[in-house]
Amino acid sequence: MKKLIEEAIQSVHSVADVNTVIGEPVTLPNGVTIVSFSKVSVGFATGGSDRAPKATDQPLFAGGSGAGISVTPLGFLVVSAEGEVTLLDLKQPDTYAPKPNPIDRAIDGAQSLMDRAPDLIARIKDALSKKKEEKAPEETPAEEPETAPETAE
Repeated sequence: MKKLIEEAIQSVHSVADVNTVIGEPVTLPNGVTIVSFSKVSVGFATGGSDRAPKATDQPLFAGGSGAGISVTPLGFLVVSAEGEVTLLDLKQPDTYAPKPNPIDRAIDGAQSLMDRAPDLIARIKDALSKKKEEKAPEETPAEEPETAPETAE
């Protein structure tokens, strides 16, 4: 039983070392260094039984062991060439989403305006035609009632 446990622990140790939790630093050509970090979960179980057989005097042993490892990436530490450290948390996408570029925002706004242009033009036409309809009765002079010719006395 002891040998089973020792072998399982050796297997776990070979996979879950410190470099699994804190990754090896990777330095990019521009001087930025990236270090990954992860969560390592380990599960381990073992069991066995000794019992005396009915036919012989030698004890029988039955046993087994098992181990499981789960490695979950959590994020990255990014160290700029100037020494500024930034945490990129994979559970919080806002921490690593690119900041909007003003030019991209202007292009997106113009594209949005272009997409809505037909609808806006139709609304403006409707508003102008309604104004014309409202003004049309006011612009035509009212008919004067006919009066009887005056007679001279």
